[in-house]
Amino acid sequence: MTTEPDGSIVTFYSFKGGTGRTMALANVAWILAANGKRVLVVDWDLESPGLHRYFSPFLGRDAFERQRTVIGLVQDFQDYMRDRDPDDESPPEYAARADLSDRVVALDWDRFPGAGRLDLLPAGRLNRDYATVLSWLKWDDFYERHAGGPFLDAVRAEMRRRYDYVLIDSRTGYSDVADICTVHMPDTLVLCFTLNEQGIEGASAVARQVEEHKRHIRIMPVPMRLDAAEKEKSEAIRAFAKERFEGLPEAEDRESRDRYWNTVFVPYQAYYNYEERLATIGDPAGVQGTLLAAYEKLTSELTGGEVSALPPMEADLRSRVNEQFERRLTVAERSIALRYSPADRIWAEWLTDVLNRAGIRV
Repeated sequence: MTTEPDGSIVTFYSFKGGTGRTMALANVAWILAANGKRVLVVDWDLESPGLHRYFSPFLGRDAFERQRTVIGLVQDFQDYMRDRDPDDESPPEYAARADLSDRVVALDWDRFPGAGRLDLLPAGRLNRDYATVLSWLKWDDFYERHAGGPFLDAVRAEMRRRYDYVLIDSRTGYSDVADICTVHMPDTLVLCFTLNEQGIEGASAVARQVEEHKRHIRIMPVPMRLDAAEKEKSEAIRAFAKERFEGLPEAEDRESRDRYWNTVFVPYQAYYNYEERLATIGDPAGVQGTLLAAYEKLTSELTGGEVSALPPMEADLRSRVNEQFERRLTVAERSIALRYSPADRIWAEWLTDVLNRAGIRV
């Protein structure tokens, strides 16, 4: 009997918003699955969930209605620990409670080759009660009273057993949730940052904090949203960033590290500002300077060169799928006005997304 190797857990993190972190994660995940890898994407940005939007043409309603999400995973274990007999001296059922079998949502796409698949573990059930449910999560209590650390170790082991790659979308900034994603869970930390002082200093500070922990975590700094029109400023600020991330990423020699900094970055493309769409669908393969080419290079670095390109897709299929990401601003009889209170904003955004995909202007 042979044992399959454990998968790799990768967290995509940014110190501040607006980096394009979630989009990068979604496209890298698609490239991996399109190369026959078993991939899980996890929306751990609980305060601002949005990873599912990049896969909206491939998701059904169950992706939004399932309660057994990231939040549900934590809540279910807390309930289990709370209900345990205090006199029970047997160890908690960590592995059984970490089972993901009925928690993930498989993307409706049958063209991934071999064992390739792409599953989503959403943040939570996006309804009017989401903010209230989120406020009930007390991470200190989860760790200190409900054995949260060993449970997350079991979740981590379960993810690595089931998948070749697990990509986690982390909350930005400093927080307990971000610490889980940057320190507790990953084998690799992809630090996405924009080329300004706040982005560079914040991300490099997080890198040094992660390095202080005992468990070795590979750290990959990735400059985002580079504007090719500002060549001199871009080169100067990239040199500043390279200095702040001194010694990162780990490399065999200085030449290899220099090569990384010269080639691993994500350019700014205004076209992708208007919908949460995948560059793996929107960009043609084999064209340099596109977002797809940048994500392919990032994927190659992430996998040690094992996966370096997106397999070509038929032009007519790519066109049909790409159309599903378009926001339909059509005739008046296909439009509605949606009014909501601030407390219902998440629910309204979900409804807007569903109606837009049905071709109805909101």
